[in-house]
Amino acid sequence: MKPSKVFIAVTANAFALGVCLMAVPASAEKADRKEKVTINAVDGNADHAKGFYKLEKSVVITQGTLRLTADRGTAQTNANENYNAVLNGKPVCFRQRTDNGDWAQGVADRVDYDSGKGIVELFGNAVLFVGDDETAANYITYNTQTSQYEARDSKNRAGDGKGVTFVLQPRDKEETAAAPDASGKAAPKPAKAPVVKTATPPKRNEPAFSRCA
Repeated sequence: MKPSKVFIAVTANAFALGVCLMAVPASAEKADRKEKVTINAVDGNADHAKGFYKLEKSVVITQGTLRLTADRGTAQTNANENYNAVLNGKPVCFRQRTDNGDWAQGVADRVDYDSGKGIVELFGNAVLFVGDDETAANYITYNTQTSQYEARDSKNRAGDGKGVTFVLQPRDKEETAAAPDASGKAAPKPAKAPVVKTATPPKRNEPAFSRCA
């Protein structure tokens, strides 16, 4: 029988205003950084000289497996061919495949993305899945390059007591030490399964993720 989910709830009063730093299984797919950036919207104003784009209605920004979906927002490019996006919606959706084949998927009322640093900030009703592990908080920041994220009540730590919630799935115990053989030497560990990279992220039951497809 598969073990049940593990629920970890951290309240603002109990743990430094709900601040937690977590390590996630793998960083974002490195190949994405070499892909072109595509920005789509129903309406938009662009100043190519300044690299500034104002976007309205059905906003979609893609780069490789990275996809940001919103109702409206802005994007600012720079001389290093990176960009900063500020996106708003009900909700804004972020997704990106990791190097080990899992997907990072997040939703929030607002998402700020810095492509140079690989940092995604989720503001308001934020939910983040990395693989099957889930984090819910009012503010979540996820670093796609260092495989770490932080969750708390607000960016400036002015919490209102709601705290954060982590839902951690059980890990497969593939690396459990094997019993020694007749000579007393431990048997070699079984080889890890090859990385399987799916073209699309898993479907989530939460209605907020319906626009993330």
